[in-house]
Amino acid sequence: MSETRTDWSETLFAFDAATRWFVAVTAGIAERADGEEGVWAEVGLGEWSVRDLVGHTSRALSTIETYLDIAAEEDAAGVAGSITVTSPAAYYERALAAGTPEVIAQRGRETAATLGARPAEAVAALAARVLARVGTLTGAEPADTPAGRIRIAEYLPSRTVELTVHTSDLLQSQGVPAAEQTVPAPAAAATLHVLADLAAQKGVAAPLLRAATGRAPLPAGFTVL
Repeated sequence: MSETRTDWSETLFAFDAATRWFVAVTAGIAERADGEEGVWAEVGLGEWSVRDLVGHTSRALSTIETYLDIAAEEDAAGVAGSITVTSPAAYYERALAAGTPEVIAQRGRETAATLGARPAEAVAALAARVLARVGTLTGAEPADTPAGRIRIAEYLPSRTVELTVHTSDLLQSQGVPAAEQTVPAPAAAATLHVLADLAAQKGVAAPLLRAATGRAPLPAGFTVL
């Protein structure tokens, strides 16, 4: 097996773990809701309700389909561009510069509205479809995102980050503090890898290193995003 294929297999494994965690946690919220809308309307994260947060998180899955389809259509039409984004960290840098919190929040709400009366079932169906699709890929396929064209092998880790971080947010909204959350190890490792790359890229690696090794707390408001 080639090194590239090994890396892609590891990327898929981490994404699969993060996706299944999101599906399981969303299913748990649905069990708590037991057909009542109240649980979904509770505070999820910031201005988002739990339903909104689930909707936003589900975009980590749906955008894979959308951006792969756009790239395939452009390739078929002979108008495809070259790869312009070459790493998950570079994708985040471009995507965050292009978007605004207001736009991101609105997209989350709009996506949440499409999940229907049974959000957990909609999420499970979407996850099954996307996992099946990415399982057929080699990692070299292009995805055309608003931040530029990127190989799916470099785009997928950013989706693992979104799924992992926001599933943790969902658990927090359900009264499960971070210290009691069990993040799937492959998803956690892949997410921390991307965040470490972002910290190095932004020149804020030192505070993160010192906090991670117990030398000093992180500064107030610290983030690599």
